[in-house]
Amino acid sequence: MKKVSIILALVLLLAVAFTYLFIPNKITVAEKISIMANREAIFRRLGDTIEWQKWWPGEKQNNAAKHSFTLNGFHYSLNDKKFLSLPIAISNSNFKALTELTFISENTNETTLSLNGVIPTSYNPIRRLQLFFIANKIKKDVKNLLQSIKSYYSTTASLYDYDIQKKSVVDSTLISTSKEIKEYPSIAIIYSLIDELKIYAKQQSANETGHPMLNIFTKDSITYLVKVAIPVDKKLSSSGNISYRWMLGGGNILITEVKGDQGEIQKAYNQIQYYISDYKRVAPAIPFESLVTDRRQEPDSSKWVTRIYYPVM
Repeated sequence: MKKVSIILALVLLLAVAFTYLFIPNKITVAEKISIMANREAIFRRLGDTIEWQKWWPGEKQNNAAKHSFTLNGFHYSLNDKKFLSLPIAISNSNFKALTELTFISENTNETTLSLNGVIPTSYNPIRRLQLFFIANKIKKDVKNLLQSIKSYYSTTASLYDYDIQKKSVVDSTLISTSKEIKEYPSIAIIYSLIDELKIYAKQQSANETGHPMLNIFTKDSITYLVKVAIPVDKKLSSSGNISYRWMLGGGNILITEVKGDQGEIQKAYNQIQYYISDYKRVAPAIPFESLVTDRRQEPDSSKWVTRIYYPVM
């Protein structure tokens, strides 16, 4: 019996020694992943906890208002933002660790996400061993989180809500007209200008080669300048309020398609502005909307299809 007690004591002693020799006083969590995404864009998305619901691999309950999400029994909380880094607390009922997600730009199209933190252990051998297993579990979960972020945000559409494509401008021959009014232009006013162009093109035996184009500009939300144009298959002389325009090909232009009313179109413009800022672009000319859907024929604005064209350099 005494021999058994000695053996058990030795085993216990070796176990305790193991926890101190092989488990450090501080366990480092350091995981990173490379994602094909602009740094400013991905930081803006991950800095908004409402966005987390889109990619979060754990429970999908609506707790964005609490800035906390659950994965495998641990809560991940974002309580603040720093300059291009996000402090994230990981906790459960008897554990808490502070980590930080940093955003390192490799180039304008690639970002390395790096999540780092330190988990202090304990002098209590049982607690020390428990924290060792917790740390290993968190490391696996963090890898899962980073992979989930990469899988979701590796497309332009997920980063900017719209599929913004960069293409080259194609040579276009246009006729255009404009009108200044003291209210936001109605559909009737917009299409009355478009009809003027259509009638003139028909009179000149010119064929339309694309959808009507629209730009609305205001400085004060009182006076609005409405510009419309239609592409045609040959050069036409200017006449009265109708002017010949030529869109020179070869430059860069951002294009995205929107389905919905003017509010949805404005959301797309806002995201394009983010894109231009993120990629340090400059707009050398005004953007315009291509009215794919004839809004007179489709009263349901949720079904309107509009393509936005935004020249950049």
